[in-house]
Amino acid sequence: MSDTSSERRLTENEATFRKLNEQVNAGFRETNRLAVEDNQPEFKVSTRHDSSLFSFYCECADENCAERISMTLAEYKNIHKNRKRFVIVPGHEVKSLEKVVMTRTGFTVVEKFTNPPEQPEKLNPTSVNNQ
Repeated sequence: MSDTSSERRLTENEATFRKLNEQVNAGFRETNRLAVEDNQPEFKVSTRHDSSLFSFYCECADENCAERISMTLAEYKNIHKNRKRFVIVPGHEVKSLEKVVMTRTGFTVVEKFTNPPEQPEKLNPTSVNNQ
């Protein structure tokens, strides 16, 4: 397998994990919609000023990674304003694909050197193993 093919697969894995996290985020939006519809505002999830921590999947390149990252919804959304940025467990970065742009307690933010795929379909087998 060529380096380019390998790097593409790793990047696709990261984009797949982000897609999974976006589905979690969509669940929060649906919860808010239902809370409003049922007139139960106490069940709304605030994404702006709430300091509640939520568990997101590590968006690293390792298809075997099942680690979680705790952060607020606001942090998650802010990081992903830049499509090239991914949130990972510290130490899960792949230096040939990305650079570390931020380190916080419990997570690292990396930025891709190239654009990730828009719609990843599935995880790809890779030689990366973060276990």
